[in-house]
Amino acid sequence: MTFPLGTYFKAAWLTLLLASAPAMAQAPSNEISVAAPQVQQYLDSAFPRQYEALGGLFTLTARDPRLTIPASGERLLMAFMASAASAGGSDTPVGRIEMSSGLRYDPQDYALYLDQPTVDDVRPASPDQRVDEQTRVLLNLWLADYARKEPLYKLDPALLANFGSVKVESARIENGHIVVRFNQPVGMPDLSDAQD
Repeated sequence: MTFPLGTYFKAAWLTLLLASAPAMAQAPSNEISVAAPQVQQYLDSAFPRQYEALGGLFTLTARDPRLTIPASGERLLMAFMASAASAGGSDTPVGRIEMSSGLRYDPQDYALYLDQPTVDDVRPASPDQRVDEQTRVLLNLWLADYARKEPLYKLDPALLANFGSVKVESARIENGHIVVRFNQPVGMPDLSDAQD
């Protein structure tokens, strides 16, 4: 399924900057934090997603992603509902998939991607259901493909261009946030007293 994501990128990045504005106005910094709800907005616009394996013999559909950034550790958590279908077959619920992942920043795409994601748990759709090995393999194939090709969150290059020589150096997970580091301090005017 294809989405016009450019609008979402701009809105999400602008929301991030406006939310960070008072803190940056007080003390410009070369780091800003992105909270889980901001990334969640992007994910909501990018799902559901389908993945075809073995030339279309099997299709996995992932929907309803839920992102959590723990207060400790360097890996974020994401859960989603999944269903699978074989060629010509009906879509069968698999269950809730829980995964964890590191994070990497791609400067060419201005995007954050999953890094070395792992499926941590599969909770079947019904108590008497068992997730077979073929479905587990399909889940891992999809997750590897998603981490390689699909951004978890994308920064708006046009907005970044307004910062001139300011570039994103890296991104990491820290204290329950994604911390984006720039090559120099960035600041914005204090908008906290702005009138409507």
